[in-house]
Amino acid sequence: MLKYAAVILAAGKGTRMNEGLASPIPKVMFSLNGKPIIDWSVQVVRKMNIDRIVLVVGYRKEMIQEYFSDQVEYAVQAEQLGTGHAVACAQLLLGGQTDAVIVFYGDNPLYKPETIKKLMDIFEQDRPAIAMLSVVFQDPKFWAFGRIIRNAAGEVEGVVEQKDCNEAQLEIRESNPGFYIFDAAWLWGNIEKLQNNNTQQEYYLTDMVAMAKEQGKRIVAVPVSEESEALGINNPEQLTQAETVLKSRDTI
Repeated sequence: MLKYAAVILAAGKGTRMNEGLASPIPKVMFSLNGKPIIDWSVQVVRKMNIDRIVLVVGYRKEMIQEYFSDQVEYAVQAEQLGTGHAVACAQLLLGGQTDAVIVFYGDNPLYKPETIKKLMDIFEQDRPAIAMLSVVFQDPKFWAFGRIIRNAAGEVEGVVEQKDCNEAQLEIRESNPGFYIFDAAWLWGNIEKLQNNNTQQEYYLTDMVAMAKEQGKRIVAVPVSEESEALGINNPEQLTQAETVLKSRDTI
């Protein structure tokens, strides 16, 4: 059995990249400093010596498949029913195959290898059900990420998407950039329990955090080294910003 596999979510239409309309290419295939956004995401986990990589594809999937060919594996999300549903699409490929599963979004390509390595080290040391990255934003409402909810003891007990936040939760600055390491047996044993009783009527992967807490499982959240690591690319302005971040790293 392998130690790790990675599931990278890449099924989106990229409507915000194209003035509210479905993009002519998948969002993750837009060029970022000379290669597709998704290529940066694949390469960062390759640097962790993870060879089993599954891309969850959907919209215009043939473009992604043509680009990577057999360098990766593919799970097809024929209907976009949420991030939890997207991960569940990879279960037939990975169920019972690995000890742990790394999950993140293909349009979040700016994580540093050293940050991922730190999270992996903590996961291997503590063996939680979920190890996840977090980011503390100066302006969390602008970024619109889900908020990480902690109890009085400082333990992570859930993630609430911004659209579902109450007024107090909207003020929480610690946010969820959507990078996780799951205990594989726990993930595949529980992902089918997700419900879609939320504003979007989608199966949220973030609900796995509260599920783990309710089961008494351990969850750890580790902050990224800098806010820019958590930058997701949802529109042309954010694509330009990501290009600037990568170029600045090249000059350090």
